[in-house]
Amino acid sequence: MARIIFEEDGIDIEVEDGSLIQDAIAKAGASIEFGCREGECATCIVEILEGMENLPPINENEEVTLMEDEIERGTRLACQLKINGGTVKLRAAEDNF
Repeated sequence: MARIIFEEDGIDIEVEDGSLIQDAIAKAGASIEFGCREGECATCIVEILEGMENLPPINENEEVTLMEDEIERGTRLACQLKINGGTVKLRAAEDNF
């Protein structure tokens, strides 16, 4: 089992290893929003606070949509993520992030 902590919502849930983050957000009722769900609109940008090593590497959709400095600061697109195991702590990226 994997653990996802949605910092701004105070939600801490367990999910199966390999679960989609967007499914966990819906299940938990977390406040992270989605637009296209295809990695193009950047509505679901999240800041990974802990556990980046428990997520897959940046994919092509993220490379195209996110700016290089955003990637360097630990932002990802929630719609593109699966949790491989362990714990991931995240929150919606701030508008001025």
